[in-house]
Amino acid sequence: MSKKPAIPLSRFSNPKNYGIALSVSRRALAAKDPGEMAINSGCPFDEETSSFEVLCLDHPFTVTYPDGLVKYKGTDMEPYFVLQIIMINYLARADGAPLNYQYIPYRDLEGGNAYYGAFQKTAIKPLAKAFGSSPEKLPEAAAPFGGIPHTQGSGTGVILYLFPRVPLLFKIWPGDDEFPPQANILFDSSANHYLHTEDLAAVDVVTRILTKNPQRKDN
Repeated sequence: MSKKPAIPLSRFSNPKNYGIALSVSRRALAAKDPGEMAINSGCPFDEETSSFEVLCLDHPFTVTYPDGLVKYKGTDMEPYFVLQIIMINYLARADGAPLNYQYIPYRDLEGGNAYYGAFQKTAIKPLAKAFGSSPEKLPEAAAPFGGIPHTQGSGTGVILYLFPRVPLLFKIWPGDDEFPPQANILFDSSANHYLHTEDLAAVDVVTRILTKNPQRKDN
């Protein structure tokens, strides 16, 4: 491997209450044509190993077909269980729609209002708490995950690719004497062509990875 992985990995990721969800996701994957999924998702399929290579936050993973086993490429290590599920769902749902590069808030996704309160609590507010007093540290924390600085508009922004066709725009605005720091996570307007809105709520795992990244320097 070319670099030490920055994504948390383990030899076994406990599915906890998500065992049924995993089974459903794996069945959906197995029902699809692998060649079509490879084209629509931007994830190459290797017929010899019967597996996809999926870039997740600039880290290479393999997903076997049709059984849907997820491993960090070249190892027997696994990412967080929630990442495994949404990685499988991404492959099965992707329809090849082009990216629009027009970023929208979570509540503007299909049915996003239903999940927005929870998403704000688990993904957005922790981001503001971690980086609001030092927004310049957001790009530093995102760098090991392929973070691309985003300079348009106000605030400090960085684009991360959860998967090849699911870019995420993380934004931080510092607070002042009158207002607390603010944050947001925005999605390409094509996002629902690749993941269900409920799956996109799992982006809170990216917030956790960024805020716990051991390479992040808090002075």
